Amino acid sequence: MHALGPLPDSEAPPVARPEIGDPAPPFALGDQSGERIDLADDSRAGRPTLLLFLADPEAEGTRTALGGVQAALPAIRSTGAQVVALTTGLADQVKALAGDLGLDFPLLADLSGEVFERYGLVGADGVLDPELAACLVVRGNGHLMARIEGADEESREQVLAHLRAEASLRATRTMSHHPPILLVPDVLSREDCQRLIGTFLMEGNVWVEPGHGDKGMTSDYKMRIPEYGRRDRVDHWVINAKTRDFISKRLKERLFPEIEKAFHYKITKAETYRIGCYEGERGGELHGHRDNSSAMGAHRRFACSINLNSEEFEGGAIRFPEFGDQRYRPDTGVAFTFSSSLLHEPLPVTAGRRFVLLAFLFGDS
Repeated sequence: MHALGPLPDSEAPPVARPEIGDPAPPFALGDQSGERIDLADDSRAGRPTLLLFLADPEAEGTRTALGGVQAALPAIRSTGAQVVALTTGLADQVKALAGDLGLDFPLLADLSGEVFERYGLVGADGVLDPELAACLVVRGNGHLMARIEGADEESREQVLAHLRAEASLRATRTMSHHPPILLVPDVLSREDCQRLIGTFLMEGNVWVEPGHGDKGMTSDYKMRIPEYGRRDRVDHWVINAKTRDFISKRLKERLFPEIEKAFHYKITKAETYRIGCYEGERGGELHGHRDNSSAMGAHRRFACSINLNSEEFEGGAIRFPEFGDQRYRPDTGVAFTFSSSLLHEPLPVTAGRRFVLLAFLFGDS
């Protein structure tokens, strides 16, 4: 097995400015009624959230923005979302302002500006612009979905568009037979995905014989993966340290905490990452496989795949025959994670090329 080992902690420093896909930094502050507001509380977790940041509680623009959100509250709540606003005022200022405007959502007093700083809204000089206004949309899983400058009517329309998109993903459905899988959006951005496609196309054009990797390789390389005789898959093995550490950072910050939450298992190690390409006639035997059935793969606990270009190919879904014939075809950048012991089958790509990041994950137990 090639390059098994722990993921380097030194490559995952604290996020200075959380970006789309990152977990929203936690906070707990009192609102106008004195209630402690924490998005991780059971009463609030699992709901999309508009975080409205308004630096100066005395500014007329702050009053206008808060009034606009109050007017838009029915539309926002129709998506299943909640609103939490923050400003830097004293508790008495916040209480008076919320009372004057008749706000029906929490307005929090972040006197020191600490939460503004956690969200990357303070300048490089450590000074908070008193005219700052920003809308941040947080998904139901607590990860950032959108960052919108301003808090005017146009900004609110953008917020609503994101909240409606999230509502569509979260729409009520009655489920029946269903495999135990985890889907996490925005683990890779579109720019990240294009970077990895470029890595496949431009780097590692050295081919090795099919197997479980080549320990002697010091740079990226490619290998055909003829599992059960299929002819449509090539894997690019990521040896380049810069690319490897970039992938590790994304997964450690955006995916591994969700795996621990969902499956109560801590990921600390990964096999060499691969960028897979599926193209052309599949061939071979038409059935699935398990990722830990061989002696070389018995240590694997989870498999993760992230489509890099879902809009550019047809077919290519994954199914889990033991649970039914449901087909899963995640959007670009969505991490699709499942136990390595599950029988699964990547179905043929019927048009275009499917590029996908592949990771086999495990821990200390």
